[in-house]
Amino acid sequence: MSNPQVPGPEHETFSAFEISEADRAPLDAAALRRGMAAAGLGELWISEHTGSTNDDLATRAHGADLANLSVETTEHQMAGHGRLGRDWQTPARSALASSIYFRPGPGFDSSGLAWLSMLCAAAMVQTLREDASLAAGLKWPNDVVAEGKKVCGVLAQLVMRPAGPVVVVGAGLNVSLTAAELPVDTAASLGMLGAATVDRTALLDGYLRRVAQLFRTFESAGGNASAKARYTAGAGATDAETPDAETPEAPEATLREVVRSVMVTIGHRVDAHLPNGTVLRGTAIDLDADGSLKVRQDDGTVHSVMAGDVTHLRRSDGSYA
Repeated sequence: MSNPQVPGPEHETFSAFEISEADRAPLDAAALRRGMAAAGLGELWISEHTGSTNDDLATRAHGADLANLSVETTEHQMAGHGRLGRDWQTPARSALASSIYFRPGPGFDSSGLAWLSMLCAAAMVQTLREDASLAAGLKWPNDVVAEGKKVCGVLAQLVMRPAGPVVVVGAGLNVSLTAAELPVDTAASLGMLGAATVDRTALLDGYLRRVAQLFRTFESAGGNASAKARYTAGAGATDAETPDAETPEAPEATLREVVRSVMVTIGHRVDAHLPNGTVLRGTAIDLDADGSLKVRQDDGTVHSVMAGDVTHLRRSDGSYA
């Protein structure tokens, strides 16, 4: 699986992005449901506006037995959640906020639940590379970046139910926002970066197909991120759409390897800001078997840093990613 380099800030070529009415068209529910049915996903709910799609889907999960891989999305998210309780909102139809319900089957190792956010982030990276022609990558643990800027955040939420835990994973993708509409200068939108498409329906369709493919394979591997399986590299067309097409067999890999292959953090000097105010500085050398980041200090000491242990992770050279 290729791992194109994401240019740093010195290579930024952001042009003025002018919004057209088509850039903020409503989602095509019928097209999305067709794609979801072909990919074996569950139900779809689209709201005109909401506080948080993660909250909405978690509430549904508490109240009913939902079909696996059901999806909640909205035209306008007004109180999205990020890591450490950060909130944000975007103009209507300028972003893609979606949440996916995961209810793994019997035999799925509970340790695999922690990998679902990075699985979704890897699917988003694949979507942006293949459908939007952006050199996207994953900044550990849960930011999707392109040209040194954050374009998407991914957040998992564990929902405890009497029948067992389920996971809701939300993704917020900046699609047609202008620089003035973004809350921080470390973020960008697909439109600002000259993406091949800002069609939210096409982007969501591609993302959901890739999530389904990665998850089904991960589920067949028992939720073991270190077990070899044949992870499909991209979404492609369904058999129903191209019945005579031959799909080449994917090489065996682990989910850890799939995620690591799209990471842009590995190999860089990083500053891990810890809750106690200290900073762990070193070189990010690998993704550990539990999803933690392995950081080697100058004295050779290697630390494994869990996502929940870090307030911020930044490049030591001042770059965001």
